[in-house]
Amino acid sequence: MFGLKKRELTEDEKYIKDIIQYFSENDNVKKLISPISEEYFLIDDENQIYICIGNGNFSLSNHKFLYEKVFNLSFTEELKKQVRHNMEIEMQTLKKSLFKNETDLLDKVLNIVNNAKKGQILNHDFVSNKKLVHGQA
Repeated sequence: MFGLKKRELTEDEKYIKDIIQYFSENDNVKKLISPISEEYFLIDDENQIYICIGNGNFSLSNHKFLYEKVFNLSFTEELKKQVRHNMEIEMQTLKKSLFKNETDLLDKVLNIVNNAKKGQILNHDFVSNKKLVHGQA
């Protein structure tokens, strides 16, 4: 019906999209969200690269340079979506590891309980305490 044509990305947008993809997929990069301003931060302390994605604006800096630019809101929303997607993957991985730790803890405690119970059970040799009558027990 309406053939909305997707607009071509500018050179800057292509570079920024690739940069966001790289940094959002990197596990060593901190990913933070400011809930009120809805700004997304990617912090690479090792390389001293800091990225902020806001509502229609983008900034990238290191200890010497600052790149800031205003973009179409739909473009920055796509960048945020990419960051959210990778944050979700990291959180699900974290969740799995947390619950694995809990089940490991339960398993260890259960083993301690079972070993403690085994130590309290007296194994009595009932046969040796019976008096033999004519060689039979």
